[in-house]
Amino acid sequence: MKKKGWKAFLKALDEGLEEKIAMVIMVLIAIFMGMQVCARYIFNSSLSWPEEICVYMLIWMGMISLSYCIRKNSSIKVEMIINLFPVKVRSIFHILEDVISIVFYGFLCIPAWQLLGKALKSGQVSAALHLPMYLIQIAPLIAFGLAVIRSAQNIYFNVKGTHGTAEEDEK
Repeated sequence: MKKKGWKAFLKALDEGLEEKIAMVIMVLIAIFMGMQVCARYIFNSSLSWPEEICVYMLIWMGMISLSYCIRKNSSIKVEMIINLFPVKVRSIFHILEDVISIVFYGFLCIPAWQLLGKALKSGQVSAALHLPMYLIQIAPLIAFGLAVIRSAQNIYFNVKGTHGTAEEDEK
C-alpha cells in the first residue's frame, strides 16, 4: 500500500471504521432475518440463503469487534492491582499489555494466514450461496492484523500521553 493509502486507511480506522462496519452488518442481519421470518411464517416457504449469510456476517462482526474493543480499552482484564499504582506506572503496565497483545495477535496471524491459504487452494464454496470460503476465512487474518494496529496505536497514545482521537482527548 502506498503512503497515502496507509494514511487514508489509518484515518478511516481512527474515525470509527469498525463501528461503521459493525453497524452495517447488524442492519443487514436484521433485514435478512426479517425476510426469513416473513418467508417462513407468512408465505410458508423457507429461503436457504439468509441464515447462511447471517452466520457469515456474524463471524465478520465478531472478528471486527476485536480491534474495536482494543481501541476502546473494553477488553476483559483485571485492573484492581494496577489501579493501586501511580498513573505513570499504570501507563507502563498498559504499554506492556499492548506489547504482549502485538506479539500474541501477530503470532495468531500465522495460523490465520495458513487457514486462508488452505481455503484458497481447496476452492471450497458455501452450501447455499456458493460463496468462496476464503471470504469468510480471511476474517481472522484481518481481525488479528487490525488488533496489532490498534495495540500499536494504544502504545503510541500511551507514550504521547493522550487517549486517542481528538474527540476523545477533549473529554
